[in-house]
Amino acid sequence: MNAPRGGANKWLVAALVSAGIFIAFLDTTIVDITLPKMMAALEADLYGVQWVIIAYFIGAAVSMTVVGWLAEVLGHRNTYLAGLLLFVGMSALCGMAGSLPVMLGARFVQGIAEGLLIPVGWLLLADAFPAVERGLAMGIYGLGAAFAPAIGPSLGGLITEHLTWRWVFYVNVPIGLADALAVLLLLANRRGATRRRLDVVGLVLLSTALSTLVVVLSKGQEKGWLQSDFILQLTLLCLAASIGFVAWELLAREPLLPRALFARREVAVSLVGMGLISMTGYGVFLMLPVYLERLRGFTTLDAGLIMLPGSLLAAVATLLTGAVSDRLPPKWIAFAFLVATAWATWVFRTGFYDPRSAVVLDNLVWGFALGGTFTPVAYLLFVTLEEHEFADGSMVINVVRLVAGSVGTAYSTNVLTNRSAAFYDALAGRLDWGTHAGRAMAAALADLFGGAAGGYDNPDATHAALEVGRSLIQAIATGEAFHAAFRHLALFALAGAAVVLFARSRRPRAGGPVH
Repeated sequence: MNAPRGGANKWLVAALVSAGIFIAFLDTTIVDITLPKMMAALEADLYGVQWVIIAYFIGAAVSMTVVGWLAEVLGHRNTYLAGLLLFVGMSALCGMAGSLPVMLGARFVQGIAEGLLIPVGWLLLADAFPAVERGLAMGIYGLGAAFAPAIGPSLGGLITEHLTWRWVFYVNVPIGLADALAVLLLLANRRGATRRRLDVVGLVLLSTALSTLVVVLSKGQEKGWLQSDFILQLTLLCLAASIGFVAWELLAREPLLPRALFARREVAVSLVGMGLISMTGYGVFLMLPVYLERLRGFTTLDAGLIMLPGSLLAAVATLLTGAVSDRLPPKWIAFAFLVATAWATWVFRTGFYDPRSAVVLDNLVWGFALGGTFTPVAYLLFVTLEEHEFADGSMVINVVRLVAGSVGTAYSTNVLTNRSAAFYDALAGRLDWGTHAGRAMAAALADLFGGAAGGYDNPDATHAALEVGRSLIQAIATGEAFHAAFRHLALFALAGAAVVLFARSRRPRAGGPVH
């Protein structure tokens, strides 16, 4: 095996990989808060600018399907370096984009770069750390998965508030270039011991299935799901491609995903568990900034400060559970933190009148619980794999994370929209403005607007009071809808806790670093 060039040790590798992974994970959420600012500059409407997010996820889904083969051909360092340089270049192009087509093209290719960076980043860490410290390596790797998406919206808002939305992309350039130069100079390039031909048919089928699924999940709510011909056609294409991919992989001589990978119980348990964690985590990542900024009226900066302590604690939990997983069975660590995540998500306070301190406290507990889930669940997968299977394992678990995260965001948005309307109807239906209590409430609200004047009611004040009353009912209903969405997401984490119980208690293989 090759040694790291220049005597680079595992901590240097960890620092270099963490920098690239962090900016890649950050870009999955940091752009969300800047979309309204982009609309005028790109001459796009809200529906058009949403494709800035969708294009990124499609690119990542497509490139992740080929990353296992590419890492064997180009080598781990070179594949990571190619992804990093491509990511930096497309970040600069996104920042300079003057039209929506240019932005969408750059975001699609930037997503392709992310799809290379994320899986191969783990391979570099696995190369540098001995087998008995793989949990710690996963903890370092998991920092990006748990921390970067959580702070993305608040950091994006902070940058936009003091600079412009374009700096959300430009900030990646100096970090990425410095990281790329250090990786090129300090790390050796390790290739897999085996070579296999690229399964082009499997690649096309899986890429089609994943990309259409991302679009369906992203645009389904807006277009009315299967009531839209566009969504219906994409759903049928996704199903056909998925069925075709499974059939092809079962029959192909050299399949895109080695069949032996899925013959182990822990692989299936880990993938299902990671999917359920991602649905909960990414659902809350979307819901919490929306709750703080749109319902509670906090500024982007205030919302970021409210969320920051929980994000920091999530990073601590990710590292902690990684180190502990090297010494204790990861199955029970994952179970404990998944149960804690389910409980913390279920009791999360999102009411209209809940104090700011309650949200900070609940997010602290939730962040720590969720941060402790990623590493032990991923460990269940990698502890059963041989080193030559790491590339495929990393690709599969990251594809699951990406797709399940999209499912979680779409599902939570759907619950929030439907429950908000239902709760408003239920609350408004209980208040009859024609009753004595209703008239008394309207009169009290009208007084706030200078209602009674000269012995008769002021119609304008009464109308304004009724509008305030309706707005208040809507705010209360929306707060309850957020609570319902969080409780739905909590059930996914609880299901994940049940799933990991099917894993066997495994310990890492002995051995030193593979460099």
